[in-house]
Amino acid sequence: MMPSMKQQWSEKIAAWQESGLSIAAWCKQNDEGYYRFIYWRKRLLQPKVQPSTSFVELTLEPSALAVECNGVTLHIERGFDRELLRDALSVLKGL
Repeated sequence: MMPSMKQQWSEKIAAWQESGLSIAAWCKQNDEGYYRFIYWRKRLLQPKVQPSTSFVELTLEPSALAVECNGVTLHIERGFDRELLRDALSVLKGL
């Protein structure tokens, strides 16, 4: 029974790691395509990334607004100074 492509490439990647050669040198020495090697190395060695489910939570209170984004919470109470908020947002945009 012939080994699967995944198994074949796992063995090739292990041989490369043991060789101490650069990927380009190993591919040349073993008559393998560089980009194909990169594809399989990425597919087999990189952990699967789960899609992010991040969101911005917006909570409303009768007299205030709280906006949270990236761990920063902005509390805005009724009657706030709009010019101060505009200035603060301008500074944050510049960071």
